[in-house]
Amino acid sequence: MTNSIIKHDITSSDAQAMQQMRAMLDANPKLTFEPASRAAFDGIMGQAPAPEDVTIERGELGGVPGWWTRPTGATKGSVILYLHGGGYVIGSADAYRNFAGQIAKRAGAAAFVADYALAPERPFPAAANEVQAMHKALLAQGYERIAIAGDSAGGGLALSAAADADAKAGKIVGVVAMSPWIDMALSGRSFATRADADPLLSRDTLAEAARLYLGTTNPSDDRLPRIDKDLSKMPPVRIHVGDAEVLLDDSLRFAEQAEKQGVESAVHVWEGMTHVFPSSFAMLEAGAEALADIGSFLAGLLNKPAKKRVLVLGATGGTGRGIVKTLNERRFAPVALVRSPEKARDLDAVIVKGDASDPAAIARALDNVDAVISALGTPASPFREVTLLSTATKALTEAMRNKGVKRLVAITGIGAGESRGHGGFLFDRIIMPLLLRKVYADKDRQETIIAGSGLDYVIVRPAVLNDKPRRGTVRALLDLGGFHGGTIARSDVADFVVDQVENDAFLGKRPLVTW
Repeated sequence: MTNSIIKHDITSSDAQAMQQMRAMLDANPKLTFEPASRAAFDGIMGQAPAPEDVTIERGELGGVPGWWTRPTGATKGSVILYLHGGGYVIGSADAYRNFAGQIAKRAGAAAFVADYALAPERPFPAAANEVQAMHKALLAQGYERIAIAGDSAGGGLALSAAADADAKAGKIVGVVAMSPWIDMALSGRSFATRADADPLLSRDTLAEAARLYLGTTNPSDDRLPRIDKDLSKMPPVRIHVGDAEVLLDDSLRFAEQAEKQGVESAVHVWEGMTHVFPSSFAMLEAGAEALADIGSFLAGLLNKPAKKRVLVLGATGGTGRGIVKTLNERRFAPVALVRSPEKARDLDAVIVKGDASDPAAIARALDNVDAVISALGTPASPFREVTLLSTATKALTEAMRNKGVKRLVAITGIGAGESRGHGGFLFDRIIMPLLLRKVYADKDRQETIIAGSGLDYVIVRPAVLNDKPRRGTVRALLDLGGFHGGTIARSDVADFVVDQVENDAFLGKRPLVTW
């Protein structure tokens, strides 16, 4: 566990640059947090150089507009949610897209820069609610590693969001905050001790921003950034702050709380630097060094080997549940397409709501997926036509081709071998005609579709399934020896099926799975 405050001396080059910057700032009025200041602030922040080899395009996440920045070769399954500064009143994703793109490039992961709600038009809790909505959207899209980053008000918002969430369940692997505004009550000592040193902010300007953002909400509201928050579920945190800014004490007090609560954190304090100095990385050595540290910190969290994502159809059935469990045990990342999320509440998987025969739902579920396991079942009926297996499989194979997903492992029915002539007299002449003939007819159609799909498929035909592995003489007597292959436990089928996600031994084949 690392909890530390790291101090950096100013270089002679940066001392000269800061002197010039201060002269320029002193000649202009201090920053004010009001809608009229938005264009001027965006003009300043928008001067960050555009990153090379990074695609920047408009997007939307959880209903919130913004910009996606995607570096060439970005790690699959990793993402940064960037929350811009501006006292909850000014600032925009458009102005920050280049700066966030520079962070994304150094981290080797895509970043979404959010145009979250601003006051006074949309005061608290609109911004906090939108951060929650974006986090949920990233989980729904299957991201396995999520980092939240931000500066100033966005830094406080990032820290608050990570503290309020269960980081492990929410896939939040780390937080970066630059000059974060954490204490909405403005009680830090540095408002007095750094008042003359800070050329950008003051207690009065931040008090006005707090008034516009909070309205009648008390600064001690549990949903707001606060120094005394419960940090017990926080992931690792990296903060960069200047020692010449009135918000310095917010970072130092956070470091104290993090150490008390066992949170892994590091706060870098830079001599002579002012508010959000890393955004001036093109002219300040400290800014470039801080930006490199941020990128390295995020890369270490986000660039771990990606778990292979596997979509499971039929995940709420007995065999499907076993497959999801086995996928997790084997360090895969299961995704489940389900009609009823209520039935899937206990599944340890990314849940996508939808019907397996709906092409649009399948397309959504296939986002960022590496392979598919189909464990679809259908009620046995001697009276009605069965078409679910073939209808869903046709929609699935077409969607997989469109999405470029090649590997399909499909369980195509209860019972061994072909649909006819495989189960002995009892099964073929009595059980199957009474209950399963229509199911097996659709299984035949399903297998024909898969065989002609052009995918890397394995068609798995389990023997008659039961809930437990065969144990002892009693279960042996119940194995119905007349069956070709007898019976097999669902857990054993799950083991075999998950093996086929990466095993090429049975590609293009129809293995019979039995004891």
